[in-house]
Amino acid sequence: MASQKERQEKTETNIIQALLEVGQTKLLAQISVSDITRVSHINRGTFYLHFLDKNDLVNQVTKGFIEQVQMILRTEMSESMDYRYFSEDKPYPVIKNLVDLVAENKELVRFMLGINGDPEFYPTITAELKTAILNDLKRVKGNQDFTSSIPNEYAIRLITSMILTIIKTWIDGDDGLTKEAVSKIIMKGLYLSPYQMLGIGKSRK
Repeated sequence: MASQKERQEKTETNIIQALLEVGQTKLLAQISVSDITRVSHINRGTFYLHFLDKNDLVNQVTKGFIEQVQMILRTEMSESMDYRYFSEDKPYPVIKNLVDLVAENKELVRFMLGINGDPEFYPTITAELKTAILNDLKRVKGNQDFTSSIPNEYAIRLITSMILTIIKTWIDGDDGLTKEAVSKIIMKGLYLSPYQMLGIGKSRK
């Protein structure tokens, strides 16, 4: 017989799945508790035993995911910015673990980054990436300055948007790419210039 904790976790998972299912056809701002309880086949009383309201549900779900992102960025950045990984065609541990996390939460990330999702999700993840990259840049070179040919704010935005664009392209598509392949694409995005990506540079890896 399932324990009370297991039953609670099962119900919460059911509620979250219902949110994502409704979110396929409805904007997050327009989704109601009634929508969620109808799809999850629970009554409103049961919903309110687990969450205060829809906003509380969304906040808990996104907070849990972002906390996992923060943990990975805190613990796995030490080996980033090491060219040896790229030369050996290996992703940084931080890239691998972030892609693994996205793979485990693909439906959630697809919804939250999509047109029906939370408009605050993308800038929040971007801010976390930006902070981690700048902190590691300072560790590696003693300051947070990028190349002098591109202003810092433009350079960091190029990096963070590239990472998130690749992830969003992956979760939105059905090209069958594995998470390992996606990690390697991100690495190539970090190291290859746009000129090289056009196939007219010296390196065509």
